[in-house]
Amino acid sequence: MKRSKPWPTFAMLMLGIDLGGTDTKFGIVDADGHIVEQAKIPTHAHEGFEKVIERVAHTARELASRHMVQGVGMGVPGPMNSQLGIVYEAPNLPGWENAPVRKCLEKLLGLPVVLHNDANAAAYGEFWAGAGRGCSNMVLFSLGTGVGGGLIINGKLYTGPDDTAGELGHMTIDFEGPPCNCGSRGCLEAYASATAIRRVVREALAAGVQTSIRIPQGEEETFGARLVYDAAVQGDPFAKQVLYDVGKALGIAAASIINILNPERLIYSGALTGAGEFIFAPLRDFARARAFRRPSERVEILVAQLGADAGIVGAAGLAFESFSC
Repeated sequence: MKRSKPWPTFAMLMLGIDLGGTDTKFGIVDADGHIVEQAKIPTHAHEGFEKVIERVAHTARELASRHMVQGVGMGVPGPMNSQLGIVYEAPNLPGWENAPVRKCLEKLLGLPVVLHNDANAAAYGEFWAGAGRGCSNMVLFSLGTGVGGGLIINGKLYTGPDDTAGELGHMTIDFEGPPCNCGSRGCLEAYASATAIRRVVREALAAGVQTSIRIPQGEEETFGARLVYDAAVQGDPFAKQVLYDVGKALGIAAASIINILNPERLIYSGALTGAGEFIFAPLRDFARARAFRRPSERVEILVAQLGADAGIVGAAGLAFESFSC
C-alpha cells in the first residue's frame, strides 16, 4: 500500500528500513506515520554483510539527501541485541554472524540508527499508525511462512532482556504435536503457518483424501495458501477443514494471550489473513470460549492495516521514539 503526503521541508522526518532476505524497503516517514517517499531494492543477500550494508546505505543516502532526516530505524530478521545494535545471526542473510549493523550504518550515513527485529518493527508500525492506533496494549500475530509477532505493553514495544519477547509462533498448542523448525513440538507455527498448511495438504493428498486441491508440478514446497482458500470458496470440505483448523489453533493461542496480557487488541497480518472468515470465525469462537469472559469480551480482533508498509513505518516510528526531542 503506497501512501504519500506533502510535508514542508522543516518538519521532522525519519527514515525507516525493512531489510529482507530478498528485498529491502525504505520509507521517509513523517511524525504522523505517513510515508513521504519510498523505495525498494534487491537485497542480494548472497553478497554478504559488508556489500549488503553498503548497498543499503547508498539508497538510504539518496533518500535522506532529499529530506531533512533526523534519524534512521531499521528492522532486521533474526536474533539481535537492539541495545548494542548487533545482529547475532540472520537465517536468510549469509555472513551476518555478530554483525555490527548499527555501528556500520551510523558511520556510512552520519545519522543515529536504532535497530530492532523486523516483526517487532511491524508491530510498532501497526500500533503507531495502523490498526493499533489509539490503544496502549496490543499484540500482533504475523502469519506467513512462519508465525511471528510483537507486543505493545503500556504504549511501549516490549522485547525482553534478550530481545526475544513476542515469539508468538512458538507457544505450545499441543505438547505432543508435530515437530516445529525451532526444535520443539506442537508450536503454533506448526499449525497456523503457510508451512503448516503445505504439510497438511501434502500429507492428505499422499493419503488419498478426496479434495479438489491440486498442487502444480514443481511447487510442492512453495505453493501458497491461496490454493486452499480458492478450494474452500468452491465448497471443498477438506479445504474448509484445513482453514478451520488454522483458525482453531490461532484461537487457542489468542485465549492464552488474552488471559496473560489482557490486551485491548489482537491484530493479525500476513497473507493468511486473506482467508477471511474461514480462519477468523473459528479464531474468535475458540478465543472467547477459552479465555476469561471479561477480557475476551473487551479485546478487539482485527486485521492489520499497513500491509507491506508496516515494517518501514514501524522502524521509522521507533526512530522517532528514540531520537525525537
